[in-house]
Amino acid sequence: MMYDKYAQVILAITHSKADRIFDYGIPKELENIICVGGRVIVPFGQKNSRTEGYVVGILEQTEVPKNKIKAVLDVLDEGKPIFTDVTLELAKLMKKKCFCTLSQCLQAIMPTGIRTKNVWYVQLQPIMETELTEKEQEIVAYLEQKGKNMLIQDLENTFGSRYQYAIQTLKEKGILKFRQKTLQSTYKKEKRYVTLTDDTTLLAQAVEKAEKEKRLLGQRKILALLQEVKKISIEDLKEKTGVTQSPIQTLLQKGVLIEEREQQRRDVFRLEDFKPSKPFTPTAEQKHALEQMLAERKKEKKRPIVLHGVTGSRKTELYMQLVQEVLADGKQAIVLVPEISLTPQIMERFISRFGDVVSVTHSRLSVGERLDQWRKARDGEISVIIGARSALFLPFQNVGVIIMDEAHESSYYSDTTPKYNARDVAKDLADLTGALLVMGSATPDLESYHKAIMGEFLLVELKERAKGNVLPHTTIVDMRKELEEGNRSPFSRVLKQAIKENLMKKRQTMLFLNRRGYATFVSCRKCGEAMTCPDCNITYTYHAKENILLCHYCGRQEKVPEHCPACGSSYIRYFGTGTQKIEEETKKLFPEARILRMDLDTTSQKNSHAHILEMFGKGEADILIGTQMIAKGHDFPNVTLVGILAADLSLHANNYTAAENCFQLVTQAAGRAGRDRLKGEVYIQTYQPEHPAIQTAAAQDYEGFYSQEILLRRAMEYPPFTHLFSVLVTGEKENQVIEAAQNLWAMMEYFKERAGCIVLAPSPASLPKFRGKYRWRVLVKCKDLERLQSFVLYTVEKTKKKTSQNVYFELALQPQNIV
Repeated sequence: MMYDKYAQVILAITHSKADRIFDYGIPKELENIICVGGRVIVPFGQKNSRTEGYVVGILEQTEVPKNKIKAVLDVLDEGKPIFTDVTLELAKLMKKKCFCTLSQCLQAIMPTGIRTKNVWYVQLQPIMETELTEKEQEIVAYLEQKGKNMLIQDLENTFGSRYQYAIQTLKEKGILKFRQKTLQSTYKKEKRYVTLTDDTTLLAQAVEKAEKEKRLLGQRKILALLQEVKKISIEDLKEKTGVTQSPIQTLLQKGVLIEEREQQRRDVFRLEDFKPSKPFTPTAEQKHALEQMLAERKKEKKRPIVLHGVTGSRKTELYMQLVQEVLADGKQAIVLVPEISLTPQIMERFISRFGDVVSVTHSRLSVGERLDQWRKARDGEISVIIGARSALFLPFQNVGVIIMDEAHESSYYSDTTPKYNARDVAKDLADLTGALLVMGSATPDLESYHKAIMGEFLLVELKERAKGNVLPHTTIVDMRKELEEGNRSPFSRVLKQAIKENLMKKRQTMLFLNRRGYATFVSCRKCGEAMTCPDCNITYTYHAKENILLCHYCGRQEKVPEHCPACGSSYIRYFGTGTQKIEEETKKLFPEARILRMDLDTTSQKNSHAHILEMFGKGEADILIGTQMIAKGHDFPNVTLVGILAADLSLHANNYTAAENCFQLVTQAAGRAGRDRLKGEVYIQTYQPEHPAIQTAAAQDYEGFYSQEILLRRAMEYPPFTHLFSVLVTGEKENQVIEAAQNLWAMMEYFKERAGCIVLAPSPASLPKFRGKYRWRVLVKCKDLERLQSFVLYTVEKTKKKTSQNVYFELALQPQNIV
């Protein structure tokens, strides 16, 4: 068949063998609704299975032979594009940097919840005179009973594997026909309205009957109200008349009422809940910082900006004044936050300033809510979006600024395929759109700060707190001495006393421990057996409230054993400390205190972050205990005391960024104290008080930490002085994984000299087993990025040819989390 136009389609298949463009003919009836960036259904494979695809181009000619060309079957989303020209280009850049398929990148960009699902149905056909076996007769009788049509999966589940052959023979005899159907969830919210019919005769008869018969009181109320208001929602109709659904349904069935449905967009906040605010008068330092950023924005070739501001320097106010300039030019703004817990505060500030042109998106919203915010962005109903890293992918047409708050955070890195760093994607998006990229933090990541020092990025600094108050006074507590002097409590004596005094002064305290749960692990005191997750080989964490053992990696849960599974002993003991245990200890020490806990366990419900923060902000609690959720971005004027428990936890991570992560967490947590007129106090409890990361964090001395850490990075040849590539080898059979990792290393060792790369010997990953798969890692370093990528891709492809298909290679450039 001849076609005037052809669609270039990327299939929604993530396998690398399908990672190419396929040409499909566009039927005449679809020519006017198909577009680049849209989604289609196309036939694929020998069975011509209905397959979702993404249109990346439209041609007038194709090189595919005419006898092999297939046609587009359907156009989805009413012909509206899912991808803009910019997001299509962004997906191509992500594919190159994330070493995955273009389909995987496009699926990461498209909104959640709209993927299609294909199911197979079986239909019973008219039966001619033919002999059927007993099993075939059973199947036919069952289908007749079920309406002659049902899912194949349901049919197979009903009869089991013994009837598989009978189902197949019925298909061959033409008695059963298999058909594929595409299902799609739209998540549209509709409101139902009713109006009176235009048929005056029918209406008059209905009114007359309702007036005569007392039992039709409900209908009489409905008809009377609609003669006044003309059109009303069914919800309001029931409320105003007090009727049930029954009289409404009767009038609809008779045609007296006409139903209309209107699609509505879900709002994620009520504008009336926010008081309008005006810009603050900037300090001289803030004014200079804003001028620097606005000057950079006017340049054709813009540098990314590292906004380095101490805690409490009001970086958010500068963000808003920058956004105000962007909106005045008719452009849009993307504001990224690393944690859902930070969303309520920054959302309140932006909505109070800019009103309903602002919206929010994050994973705790329902699929329908997130999809509606995406539609608002596509249709130009909003101009500012606040959200996690996925907010980068909203279909804005004219982005003017991209702001990353707390830009140093590791949560901006996606651990799932495609494994991207939001900082890199934001920079690419800024380059594609001509937008300004601003990365704000009190503790910038070393690589970005180094680029700013070298002039590749623009460094803008805020060294003073906006309200003129000084940084909090900090005390480092050596927990080794506490232990020597008989204090086995998680609280040092000075911290206990400080909390007691703070409570007496009616001031608030924040206690930070970056480990949730009650006990770190559960062990048998007789044989030493530790309770471990069989899928991850990692010790379970005990959660006292639920009385369960929980794997924090895969989510597996187990009941707490009464006896040791290894030796049968009843001597089970809980070791270590988590936020649950700290909460329990705090209640014992300070029974009069009102205490809140904020961690992953207490914030699993929708809006739970906002609820906890609102309670604490209103002074309804004296002490807030939490993980890193409470360590950054929050501004509570009455918080004058911060206790950092086990400050050196992150120093033990098996990662070259361990010291940097420790410095950032401690500095950010300490910065919550004394943010208003009241003086702040911080106690840092540690077993390594002399460590440079602890010392510089206590002094809030970023430059001091940077100058020491950057020398170490240079000496050890770690980023930013070299590029790092991780190859993670995974599989269900440990011996196959080890063999593949060793083969890869041997291949790399052979070629490394000519490539100029340094190859580290293969070793079990920090998390050696995850969800039933063993994990080994090979790390490669090289100063030349292109040579490094070519070297790794070449050696991995050669190794794959000699490796079992059950072993997988996951590639990550500049990995943030080496676990």
